Amino acid sequence: MLAAELDRRDSGQPADPDLAVQRANWLRKLARFEEAAAACTDAEELYSAQGQPDGGTVDLARANILATVSQFEKSVAACERAETRCREQGLPVNPGIALTRNMVFFRVGRFDEGLASCDEAEKLCREQGLSPDPEIWHGRARICQKQGRFVEGLALCDEALRMFREQGLPVNPALDNTRGIILNRLGRYAEALVAFDDSERAYREQGLSVFPGIHVNRGTIYIAQARYADALASAAEAERLFREQGLPLWPGVAHGRGVVCVMLGRYEEALLAFDEAERLYIEQGHPVFPGIASWRAMTLGKLGRFEESMAAYTEAERMLQEQGLPQDWILFFTRAITMFEAGRREDAIDEAYRSIMLCGEMGIRQPGFVKETLRDWMSAKPEQLLAEQIASQPQAAQPVPAEVKRYDAFICYRRNPGQPYAMLLKAHLDMAEKVVFRDQDDLHQGHFVNDLVEAIGYSRHLIVLLTPDFFARCISNDDDVVRQEIASALQKGTHIIPIMLEGFSWPKPDELPEDIRGICQINAMSYSTEFFTAFIDKLLSWMKT
Repeated sequence: MLAAELDRRDSGQPADPDLAVQRANWLRKLARFEEAAAACTDAEELYSAQGQPDGGTVDLARANILATVSQFEKSVAACERAETRCREQGLPVNPGIALTRNMVFFRVGRFDEGLASCDEAEKLCREQGLSPDPEIWHGRARICQKQGRFVEGLALCDEALRMFREQGLPVNPALDNTRGIILNRLGRYAEALVAFDDSERAYREQGLSVFPGIHVNRGTIYIAQARYADALASAAEAERLFREQGLPLWPGVAHGRGVVCVMLGRYEEALLAFDEAERLYIEQGHPVFPGIASWRAMTLGKLGRFEESMAAYTEAERMLQEQGLPQDWILFFTRAITMFEAGRREDAIDEAYRSIMLCGEMGIRQPGFVKETLRDWMSAKPEQLLAEQIASQPQAAQPVPAEVKRYDAFICYRRNPGQPYAMLLKAHLDMAEKVVFRDQDDLHQGHFVNDLVEAIGYSRHLIVLLTPDFFARCISNDDDVVRQEIASALQKGTHIIPIMLEGFSWPKPDELPEDIRGICQINAMSYSTEFFTAFIDKLLSWMKT
């Protein structure tokens, strides 16, 4: 842009104010905001000096700069000025004005107005005979993500991508970031990480400053995978980029740090991080993310500060209603868990039913962990639950004495898709100071299967991660390693804890080989991503043998 402007000057042509506006837009994308604002001033002066109508382009460029640096009220005012200029000059209203409003309304949580702005932009494109702007569909996708309409959001991302390509336009790198956020919320972590990588690569390939929020979003996945060092590194990189680009520090950085501290049991640090995140949301004019109050509530419960915890849950629910967000069944069940830990058994059961009813209303399949937890709470003698699990173990033919055990647990799993779950489980058992054997970490050169069988004999517990079609190879292959691991545990009396993941279903006992058929009679538990800390607590309680 600058070279084109210099060429015009050197050739004696008058400066082109349109080029100055384009320069302002590119400088904004490069996070050079002061220079971008100065370019807007240059363009404004040139339009005035040459007596040309600007069609609101200068105020629109300013509005985009202001929205990027979180000055939302000023951005909306600049949009109003841009639209007024169009009408005063008898020019069509630029659809980009409505799209900038959409971005502002999305950022401040005014989602109905954001969707209306997308509709307005589409209408203006149609009335003016313009190709529909793919950003209209991208704007809708972002709002669907916030409202929990994930399948619809992915479809809108696909449509936006198709339109970018069909019109021969460079794909907005932020589109893959939006896709990644949605995939993350759906628990499709590997796909989400690929989307974030694609987004970052596209920013670099187009010569643009990488959006720091990509690193914040990656961090949320690393937290879900118990990759806490990676999560903290992502937070640090995001903070560096926000500061380097002169952008306000996104509150999600502090929130992510707080979540990591909760998972590591550093509860007081977590509360300080959540306070910082809330302060940043307020200072920047954003609606405070209700998840902060939810995480604060859970953290206070872990500290035994139950009255404060209940107040924080109430605040989270109020914030969801105020911001027009859907009710959160996860919030209700997390509150139920805290109630139970506080000794409020009947209240906990009522709140759990409330969560289950909301699942039904939202068409969400009720997670097995929720049903099992409710069943445990309703047990006449909860203290007998562990005894029942122990009693469900088959009689061992060649039991190994307890005094020779070296490992607290051996993790049995299928590499695909079980490996990430095994790594996550091992990380948390390590934090609980359990000595865990996992083949990926602990096998040495030598006889592979023999080493496994020996390790199982020296383990107190065999944790079996039951993923979809887990037993298929056990049935079809006599030499299947997983079959031999389970058979060895049954023979040697290693306490077996089956953990059922999404999509797993038990075969009929007579469908399994005789040497592992006994696993079907053992009491199992369900895995939970949504209530992971409660799931780990239950697992650890089952390991008290």
